[in-house]
Amino acid sequence: MSALRSDCCAVVDVAASYLFATGAKAGTAISKGKEDSAARHLNDTLNDFGAALDHAAKAEDDAYKDAGKELDKGNSELNKSIKAFADGRPDIGQSHYDSAVESYDKALDLIG
Repeated sequence: MSALRSDCCAVVDVAASYLFATGAKAGTAISKGKEDSAARHLNDTLNDFGAALDHAAKAEDDAYKDAGKELDKGNSELNKSIKAFADGRPDIGQSHYDSAVESYDKALDLIG
């Protein structure tokens, strides 16, 4: 599972657990005739759930930005690798190539 999916799943799991617990509080308040209290519990829960979804969206944006940085780094390393091989320096070329592949793997882990 990618870091992005893992973070988003964690946010949704926590939000759902909170929603369930607050729903139980609202149910108890209703059974005691405290409809205003129940409404406040439910309203607070919906606001908090909305905030959790906003955090998940920001995590997605951050993951794509970080993946873009890793792709740029990989491309730079790949260019260095090509130049080193062309200059007859295969050991340096291989080192840059390995670094490029590592950066591409990190990018995929972030968004894959």
